Amino acid sequence: MTGKDTAVVDTTQNSKGLDAFRTAEGGFAMLALDQRESLREMFPIAEGADLPDDDVLREFKRVAAGVLTPFATGVLLDRPLGVSTPHRPDWIAEGCGLLLAADVLHSVRGVGVLSTSLDEQVTPELIEGSGAAAIKLLIIWRRDSTEHQQVVADFLAVAEAAGVASFVEGIVRPPVDGAWVDAADRHAAIIEAARELSVGASVYKAEVPGYVPGDVSLVTEQSRLLTSAIDVPWVVLSNGVRAEDFGDAVTAACAGGASGFLAGRAIWADTVGLPDQKDALEKMSVPRLRSFSTIVRESRQSAISRLEG
Repeated sequence: MTGKDTAVVDTTQNSKGLDAFRTAEGGFAMLALDQRESLREMFPIAEGADLPDDDVLREFKRVAAGVLTPFATGVLLDRPLGVSTPHRPDWIAEGCGLLLAADVLHSVRGVGVLSTSLDEQVTPELIEGSGAAAIKLLIIWRRDSTEHQQVVADFLAVAEAAGVASFVEGIVRPPVDGAWVDAADRHAAIIEAARELSVGASVYKAEVPGYVPGDVSLVTEQSRLLTSAIDVPWVVLSNGVRAEDFGDAVTAACAGGASGFLAGRAIWADTVGLPDQKDALEKMSVPRLRSFSTIVRESRQSAISRLEG
């Protein structure tokens, strides 16, 4: 079965639990709220003031999830700040699947995530108690490194032991002390990373293939290459995409075989730290999320119609 086929109907052995995240048409319209240090740095900070503490981040996640999960098929939360006890948070809307991040993000302020490791506290017991239907692992991928391979293997073993689906997310980086040759070099790396990291996973989470800021003209073409390269459904993330480009990027990626999105920043980033957080999310983020979800649903319906025709 090809990635293109699984974008519509997924019958692979590692698809257990995915129905919790699907639209009626079989796509994915999922909300990411697993940001940690990157979220902390999004808050406006007065000169000389400290960064917000963990309780501020927890409150943002609680409010954002309460407002947005009624319009998402799934929500991604981390263990330290989003799901700290073996219980499903009561602020997640009924019918919205819970995806639990199983990664530790090693980051540097102002630089971002440099590497990741497996969160050993995300155990089968925590997964079961929280009601999570899947777990997620972020990998920083470089052509010249194989360090991530054991982390991926261990992560897939945890998902198997817990009996849940597995989402692997790849963020590509140039070689250490190196740089991309050009945009095409990075585009190729996104496909290479997907080919490697998707093996054994239920869903692959990719940077938007072929995207450059302000230009989605290559996204459908590159998405088709990614779809042909892997054997599982895949979704796009919004990190690295200008917020004003994300709707067009989702449209183009779905035209090339993507099954939807798992996105955070493009939905809610500009609401962080506003005086009335709930009101800002309702007025600014809900319409975006609903718009992106409509793109996915219409794309999946078109795919189903083509198969039936």
